[in-house]
Parts: sequence; structure tokens; C-alpha cells
Amino acid sequence: MGWNIKSWMCGGYQATREDGEMVFIYRRPDWGTGMCGLRRFYELRSRGLLIGRITAESSWRPQIRAEWLAETDRPLDETDLLEITAALNL
Repeated sequence: MGWNIKSWMCGGYQATREDGEMVFIYRRPDWGTGMCGLRRFYELRSRGLLIGRITAESSWRPQIRAEWLAETDRPLDETDLLEITAALNL
């Protein structure tokens, strides 16, 4: 399934899927979280719960890292996280 990502007014993004599932993507500061040295740090939330994290390192060859943090009984899974990460164009 494809994800449609659009800007959202609260400093993040909203990803929607064809079946109506929504994920909110919030950009977080790297300070105070133990994530210093990262270029970008995003949290993904679905239905109010943290489901994943996307980080990008600040280096000459940045690497994108996507972590799935949710449980398995959700309508989303790791492949959805990878599709959202690819659609963000980090």
C-alpha cells in the first residue's frame, strides 16, 4: 500500500494510507534525548502511541535508521515504517 505524506501545521507531517490509517510524524530536537549528533530525529505516532523512530546521522555519508517500537497487535507493521521512511525523502 502507498502512503501519502503531507505537511501538517504543528511542525510535523501526516501520513495517510488508502484504507484510512493515519500516522503523525513529529520532528524532535536531538538535545535532551540522548540523540546528540543526529541530523534529523522523527517520532511516529499512531492513535496516540509511539510506534517508531526515524533518525539520520550528521556525517559526510548519512545513514537513515528506522526503529519499530510498537507491539505486534497493531494495524501497522515494519513494512509500513519502511514505506513511510522512503516517502519522507530524508
